[in-house]
Amino acid sequence: MSSPLTEKQTKLLSLFKLAINNERQAQALYRETLLYCEDESLRTIIESFIREESKHEQALLSKYKEIRKTAGYESVEP
Repeated sequence: MSSPLTEKQTKLLSLFKLAINNERQAQALYRETLLYCEDESLRTIIESFIREESKHEQALLSKYKEIRKTAGYESVEP
């Protein structure tokens, strides 16, 4: 059984959702950039940015789920 989230937990989850969405938007931006990039060395850098943003997204998502689980809310995706 889950208990109601505190105001701080609610705000924290909201901020995590925002951060996760920002990481996803950054990945989309970098993928779009690749469509116009012809320089191979620059492509390599942009691809590394995509991987880094994906790592950030996964770390944030993991913590988001952990916070929800601690509060008694199992699997709700942001």
